[in-house]
Amino acid sequence: MTKMGVSASEAVGPMAAIAMYDRSVTQELDGDDDDCGGESELARAMEGSGQSDKGGHVTWTSSMSTYMLEYLEGIVASGNKTSSGFKQVHLKACAKALNDHFNINLTSDQITNHIRTWKRKYSKIADLRKLSAALWDDENFIISLDHKHYADHIKDHKADAEYLNKPIHNYGKMLVIFGNSLATGKYAKGSGDPLATESIPIDDDEEEEIGIGSAAATGSASRVHALNEENGRALIGAFKSVGDKLAGAIVEAGKEAAKSNKELPDNLYESVHSIPGFEDTHLAHYHAHLVDNPPTARVFVTLEFAHKVTWVARYVATTFNG
Repeated sequence: MTKMGVSASEAVGPMAAIAMYDRSVTQELDGDDDDCGGESELARAMEGSGQSDKGGHVTWTSSMSTYMLEYLEGIVASGNKTSSGFKQVHLKACAKALNDHFNINLTSDQITNHIRTWKRKYSKIADLRKLSAALWDDENFIISLDHKHYADHIKDHKADAEYLNKPIHNYGKMLVIFGNSLATGKYAKGSGDPLATESIPIDDDEEEEIGIGSAAATGSASRVHALNEENGRALIGAFKSVGDKLAGAIVEAGKEAAKSNKELPDNLYESVHSIPGFEDTHLAHYHAHLVDNPPTARVFVTLEFAHKVTWVARYVATTFNG
């Protein structure tokens, strides 16, 4: 059993991990593309210690699941997901990112299994949204039922309680990853995919085992069309939300950079007025010059004494004698 811990790479988020790993994953990782197993165990192990046993089963914590979904969301946003699913190279990259971040030992097969678990969750949510008495809040991701309908539904479907009358955790990420894939062909490839490019399908043929029916299985073409249109609008909204957050982060980073660029060193006054051989007026004038130019001031205080004298002398000569 692998002991949990946090590696030095914890500071690297999923989006950064994609850029760092894509350049080297094909040389560093190799393996067979075996069929994935253990889905029922994974579905029952969404919370736990985050450890993997010798039989290949893994217990997923909520933070591990969120990290995986954020990583996959980044792959989708970068345009690297095909119509049939995720390429093996990206599944291996995702496994490595989680292994580095959580100090565990996942495989790409286990990532594929967990993707299927979350796709079943997304499909289940899609079905619950179509309940006749349900109201959908697309800002907070809440399926609302009044007390009577909620009580009647939960009486026969206790497991659905986690999705009703409360914000659905990670729904925005599920929407980006799975929102346009429920009605696609299982082995279809994108038009830009080379014929030899291998992708792992994320469609699941065993949804009926946990009481989930896909949109296509309803037999109603109009219902499928309506769901696809709704998913399309929601997917656009999710991407807009991600874009807004990114734009906000860039603006905040710019503000911090600008603020940092205007900061003056604490010892600037002493560094200037402690230099002998100059008139106080000249030193005061140079000090004011540095205050007006913070980057120059930050460099000045780091200089050796002789170089500080040279800088002041040059400024006095050009300003008062030029």
